[in-house]
Amino acid sequence: MDRKKINTIEMVRKIRDEHAKRLEGKSRTERIAFYREQAKKMEGKVATLLKEKA
Repeated sequence: MDRKKINTIEMVRKIRDEHAKRLEGKSRTERIAFYREQAKKMEGKVATLLKEKA
């Protein structure tokens, strides 16, 4: 099995920069709603991955 190298610092910076662009000019309420929606999506992905590995 080949191991993949992941540059976590680069990945986090990319995500942070993309979020900053998307949230520019948004209200505090809109920002919170954005992050809650992203969390729901991630929870769904995690559940699917766990089922696949079981």
